[in-house]
Amino acid sequence: MTDPHFAVRGRTNLSRRASLIAGLAALTLGVGLAGTARAEDLAARLAAAVPPGVRLVIAEQNDQASIPWTLSKASEGVPYEAEFANFNGGPAVLEALISGGADIGYIGEAPLPIAIAAGVEDLVAVALSANPGTAGNYYVVAQPDSGIRSVADLRGRTVAYPPGTGRHMALASILHKAGLSLETDVKGVELAGAEVAPTFSSRAVDAAVVLGQQYFRIGEPPILADGRGHNWGWNIIVVHKTLLDDPAKTAAVADFVRRAVQFYNWQRANPDAWIQASYVGQQGLTFEQGKRLFENDGLGSYYLVDDRAAEVFQEIADGLKATGALKRDIRIAPYLDPRFNDIVAWQNQADGVVPRDLIQPTH
Repeated sequence: MTDPHFAVRGRTNLSRRASLIAGLAALTLGVGLAGTARAEDLAARLAAAVPPGVRLVIAEQNDQASIPWTLSKASEGVPYEAEFANFNGGPAVLEALISGGADIGYIGEAPLPIAIAAGVEDLVAVALSANPGTAGNYYVVAQPDSGIRSVADLRGRTVAYPPGTGRHMALASILHKAGLSLETDVKGVELAGAEVAPTFSSRAVDAAVVLGQQYFRIGEPPILADGRGHNWGWNIIVVHKTLLDDPAKTAAVADFVRRAVQFYNWQRANPDAWIQASYVGQQGLTFEQGKRLFENDGLGSYYLVDDRAAEVFQEIADGLKATGALKRDIRIAPYLDPRFNDIVAWQNQADGVVPRDLIQPTH
C-alpha cells in the first residue's frame, strides 16, 4: 500500500520541481506558458520555438500514435522530422530509449516501475493519459475444454504472459485478488508479447492474458477476467533525462506533447474513424469487433503530471510490489517531470476536454 508519508513528501517535492521546471521551460522555449491561454496561440509559438534540423524518433506500439498523428491532421506544420518506430511491448520501447534508438516512447503503466526496480534511473515521464475503469484491453482466457471456469481454477495450471508489461501487471493483480500468486500457485510461462496468442492457440498452455485484438484471432475463448480494477489505462510518454538537457530537442518534445494531446482528443471525438483506421485497417478486425473493444474500453484523457498523478502512480508501483510483479519498493515521483503541464492543460481547454477525477471506479 502507499506509504502514508509519501503523499506529503511527494507533493512538496513535485510542486517545487514543477515550479522550477515550468519557469525554466518558459525561458528555454520562449513561450511564456503562464499566459498562453489568454494571449497568443500556443501551438504556433511552440512550433516557432523549434530550430531547423531537429529529428525526433517516436517509439510506439501497434501504431498507436502514428495513425492518429496523420488521420487527425495533428502532423500538419510539424517543425521537425518525426519518425515513428513500432515496438513489441513496453520493455522494448524502454530499451530503445536507453540505447538512444528513440527519443520519445509510449508505454503503459507497468514497464516504468518495473524498470526502475531493476535499476534503470535515467528515464522520466513527461505526459500521461489515463482511463480509469477500463479493462485495459487485457483479457485472461482459458482453453474451452480445460475445465477452467474461474480464476481460482488456474491453480497449478500454465498461464502465458509477457513479463514486464501491463499484461503482467494485470495478471498478477487478478491472481492476487483470487488468493493466488503468479510465482507460486500457477505455472507462469514468460513469452514475448506477440508469442502469447500463438502459444495459446497451439494449446501449449492452459490459459493466457491476451489483448483484445488477439482475443478475436484465437477464436473468442472463455474470458475468466479482464483488467477492470487492475489497471488505470495509463499511456505514458517517456523520454531519456539527457534529452531534456538539449534545448532544441526539448522544444521539439514540447511541440510533440501538444500534438499528442490534440490527436488523442481527436480520437475521443471521432470514434468511428479511429475504429476503422486502427482496429480494422491496422489490426485486421471487423468494424463490429473493433467497436466492441472500443466501447468496452473507451478513451480517457490527458492529465497533468501533478501530485495526484504521483499518488496514483505510487499506488500502481506499490500494487506491483504486493502482487510480486515488482521485486523491491520504489519511489516514482523522481521519475515524473511536470514541465509540460501547461501545454497539456492548454490543449485540453482548446479541445473542450475536461478530464474526469483520477479515481478508480468500483466494479
